[in-house]
Amino acid sequence: MSHVIGIALSAACLLLAQGQEKDNPEYGYWAGCKPGSWVKNRIEMENQGKKIEYESVTRLIEVTPDKVVLEILMKMNTGDRTIDSPPKRHEIKSKSVPQGKTVVERDEEISVSGKTIPCRYHEIETEAAEKKPKLTIKAWMSKEIPGGAAKSEVLSEQMKGPIRTIALEWDKK
Repeated sequence: MSHVIGIALSAACLLLAQGQEKDNPEYGYWAGCKPGSWVKNRIEMENQGKKIEYESVTRLIEVTPDKVVLEILMKMNTGDRTIDSPPKRHEIKSKSVPQGKTVVERDEEISVSGKTIPCRYHEIETEAAEKKPKLTIKAWMSKEIPGGAAKSEVLSEQMKGPIRTIALEWDKK
């Protein structure tokens, strides 16, 4: 199940386009913050007919010219059960080989957690590859939120419904 969450988080961070290594937009959203900045997200999905909800808190630990280091805490809620995962460290390189193509891109203002914020909307499609399904990603990215992701939706031919992510709270330092 953690691979599904990885898909959603990676998608929201826009590691997408095609070709050689380029500036990594995900790095750029985090590198514009100081260590200690954080964002709390809710991730919703359906698996085998059951609604699953995760909450994650992602905190910026370190920023260098080559990478940022994050600590991610996850909590899964399924009905009356809550499961906490141990903290995970995640590195994001300043350069990456993007995957996918942008279908739509425009500026929008959206309401997130009771705040109206300016966002850049991206709709991106990835190509199906061996053991990887084709994905359609809709992401609203804002420089006001650490990591950039105000909200996102990931769709795949292999999933019953979308994986939705929304920023609940954040503190940009």
